[in-house]
This record gives sequence, structure tokens and C-alpha cells, in this order.
Amino acid sequence: MTVRAIVVDDEPLARDELKFMLGQCEGVEVVGEARNATEAQTLCEEKEPDVAFLDLRMPGPDGVALAETLMAKAPDLKVVIVSAHNEGALRAFEARVADYLLKPVRLERLRQAVERVQDSGSGVTSTHERLDRIAVRRRDAYVVLELSDVVYFEVKDELVWAITTTDRFAIDKTLATLEEELDPESFFRSHRGFIVRLDRIRAIEPVGAGTYQLLLDHPEKPKVPLARERAKKLRERIPFSG
Repeated sequence: MTVRAIVVDDEPLARDELKFMLGQCEGVEVVGEARNATEAQTLCEEKEPDVAFLDLRMPGPDGVALAETLMAKAPDLKVVIVSAHNEGALRAFEARVADYLLKPVRLERLRQAVERVQDSGSGVTSTHERLDRIAVRRRDAYVVLELSDVVYFEVKDELVWAITTTDRFAIDKTLATLEEELDPESFFRSHRGFIVRLDRIRAIEPVGAGTYQLLLDHPEKPKVPLARERAKKLRERIPFSG
């Protein structure tokens, strides 16, 4: 499916860079560009794009406010916010944008956003929409965390924490909700208090009575429990004896 895109940013170099990267994404045609909200509204009326890539911080209405305006006029329009700042992520997701990209935008990440727009336009649906990023708490704000950076999730001190190789973040979700929303090809519930990323498992160590622990790829070499009843499920994903 080919999607028609517009790029909105007050900086010419930023527009040019994003247009160049979109040109490297399969199935995308950039049909116009704009410098601000006024130009963007006119452009949408003229070109009727499928997706708008909007800078968050621009003179006048910001990207989230513009997204709400554009989607109110064109309900089928998908919006992707592009920003050097992550503090707008929560507002953006509440406004139901399709995606939120952080500058400098990586080509692989941009392609994921394009695929999401293409899938939504082709009617592809699922019982639970799988997450590939999540807004997590950092002091008094929220930041966007790529789930590809998460080594494991754990319940500790009555909170759910996402553990990366460099930090840990509190999440406003239960582990059960996360299990439903995470991609089962990437994440595995090893224990009632842990979900691990499968490609971060480096060893499966027996600890007696038919139970095991998982050594994870992390600078601190954490070992998380594998419940006896979950060992059979893990063998289906990573065959091991014992």
C-alpha cells in the first residue's frame, strides 16, 4: 500500500532530511511540505494526504494541537509527531496519533512508523494492539521508551519496572496488562513477577526441584526466576534439556 505523506516543520533542513529518509521507505510518496499550522491545514485540504509528519515545536499551535485540528477535519488522516523532545509523548498518545518519533530519527524506526500507517490503512487489526514503545515515568514527567531497549520487566515495591541496560523506569500498568500488549514473539512471562525479552536470555540454569533461573544479557548479569509451570512453555521457544 502506497501512502501519501506531507512533512510539516518550521526548519527547512529538518524537512529536507525527513523527506530524504521517507524516500528510502517503501510505499511512501511525499506530496507536500509546510512550515506551520496554517500552511499545513491548507496543504491537507489540497493534497488529502494519508499521513502527516508533524514537528512538535513550531511557531503558533504545536504539533499535537495541529494533529487534533487536522484529524477533526479528516478522521482518516494518520499523524506521526516528530520531536527532539519526549515530554510531549503523553499528550500525543492521548490525542491518538499513530506514532511519536524522536530526533534524530533513525531510518529503521521511521520504517516502523510507515508500516504502522500502512497496516492501519489496509484494515489489519488484532485483538490486542502490540506495543513497540511505552510512556514511562521519569520523576515528574513521562518519557518514551522503545521496548527493543528493555531487557526485562519486574514487579518490585508494588510497582512494575522496565529494566534497560542503563536505567530502570516505573510503568503505570500491571504485569498482566503488559503481557497482553507485548509481542509474544519477543517477550516471555517467566514468573508471576517477571517478563523477559527472549533474545536477552543468555543461559538457563537449573536451581533444583524442576525450577530454573534465567541469566540475562545485562551489565549486572541479573538472574530472574523461571517458574516450574513456565519451563515447558519456554522449551517450546528455546529448546533445552532437563
